[in-house]
Amino acid sequence: MGKPIYLLLLVAHCDDAELWAGGTICRLIHQGYRVVAAITHHNSVRKREAASSAALLGYEVWYRERTSVIDWTRTCLRKARPEVLMTHHSLDPHFEHHQLSQLTLRALTKSRQRSVYPRRWYWFDTYYSTEELGCPVLIDISGEFTRKCSALECHRSQEPSSLVTMARAMNQLHGQRIRAEYAEAFFPFALLGRWPKLRELP
Repeated sequence: MGKPIYLLLLVAHCDDAELWAGGTICRLIHQGYRVVAAITHHNSVRKREAASSAALLGYEVWYRERTSVIDWTRTCLRKARPEVLMTHHSLDPHFEHHQLSQLTLRALTKSRQRSVYPRRWYWFDTYYSTEELGCPVLIDISGEFTRKCSALECHRSQEPSSLVTMARAMNQLHGQRIRAEYAEAFFPFALLGRWPKLRELP
């Protein structure tokens, strides 16, 4: 039996794990944790890019194949049994991000094991972070930001320079809130009235 999965990221697209959590992934991998990104929408080109990026950061990738998104989400939760779950914010303007957020919440709500795993659950930041999103957990990724950018540059079909520019703007903004150069933001959310334990990852 392999090392237990600490962090499961349920993401819509092949560059989402890096954009919203690349620095945190890098930090966790360096600390010896096992991280998996489960990707919902992909094609052969984007899978190759995701494989390169995952190899650079050191995390594992699972791809949805010929099953509904809700069934895929449930399968990933049962297979991973993660300590921590991250997915897209319910207020994310991208329709596939929003859809996956809603289906993840549905899968968590219906899970008979929700009191066992995950123990903590968070939404990613969005394209336009506002006070409406709530109070985030902020993770200092100053030491990991350069590697995060290198991982984003693996996604050559997605205008990587724009991804890096977006990441720099968001992560600098969050870094200012904790007096760091760069930081990533994660938003805890309620699950049937229950909130995750709030502390810095891991």
